[in-house]
Amino acid sequence: MVFPPPPPPADGFNPGTGIDPAAIDSASMLDPLVPLFAPYCGGVTQLLLLEAAVAQLLMGVWDGERRLERNGVRRFTLRWHGEPAPLETLRCELQFPDLPAVRYEFTLPAYQLVLWLMQRHEHQLPVSFWRWLLLGERPRSASSGAAPLDGATAVA
Repeated sequence: MVFPPPPPPADGFNPGTGIDPAAIDSASMLDPLVPLFAPYCGGVTQLLLLEAAVAQLLMGVWDGERRLERNGVRRFTLRWHGEPAPLETLRCELQFPDLPAVRYEFTLPAYQLVLWLMQRHEHQLPVSFWRWLLLGERPRSASSGAAPLDGATAVA
């Protein structure tokens, strides 16, 4: 029997993760992942934030902004690739559209990205992310028994 070819991917299809963001609203995708991340991300006390962060994790990209002194704002795009499991290492890239020569590449455990996505406010990542990326400070949420956080490297 010959099967017809699969339908073309939706406009939002992400080839890096193989996931269509429009399909992420489906509880069938989030339900098995949320309990996996819960022990690393504060349990289920912040279930709605955890679900939203895991849904964002599946998308593989997030556009945000960094507030600067004197009311300035710097837009950025954060992309990641890897398996959506808490201790799996994600390969990440941070780019600034108005500064194309500045790019950061780094790796970190998926649970740490989910924590930072849970802590975002509007379009901003928490200060702990920037202190880790720019100063090398270890986040308080990282436990010594978890996968280590690799240093970030600026790529020009």
